[in-house]
Amino acid sequence: MFQFDEILEQYEPMISAAIRQCRIYKNHEHYRQTARIALWKAWEKYNHQKGDFAPYAFTCIRGSILDELKKESRYEERYHPEQDDIIEFYLPTSNESDVSNILEKLLNNLTKEEQQFLTDYYIRGYSYKELSVMYHASVSTLQKRRMRILEKVRKEI
Repeated sequence: MFQFDEILEQYEPMISAAIRQCRIYKNHEHYRQTARIALWKAWEKYNHQKGDFAPYAFTCIRGSILDELKKESRYEERYHPEQDDIIEFYLPTSNESDVSNILEKLLNNLTKEEQQFLTDYYIRGYSYKELSVMYHASVSTLQKRRMRILEKVRKEI
């Protein structure tokens, strides 16, 4: 039986074809490594009595790439980086009462609805999808609302 290095060298063009077929346009090396791992697993599980290796290998490679795409899609859907997510300001002392006084003053300049929105988003940890149901507004509307509230707080600082 062949060593895996020989199999890998022989099937590199198939890996490239699978990446093109799945329309991968970024992180090529990540998906290439995913496909190599799938090829290795296919090589270990392959039973020559059930058919040719090439179609089985291609199915395994393509399947692993698609699984990785789904995994990344789910991750991006749930965890999206946000800019200006942290309110940064200078506190002259680290005394807790000073900090609470400053925060209280900042929150008093906000309306009750704005305070509730910030509480729901930052403290209770609701996602934009959950908030869109609660507030009967689209996700983009809520994102803009959060940006406006943070701008208002920054101006007060």
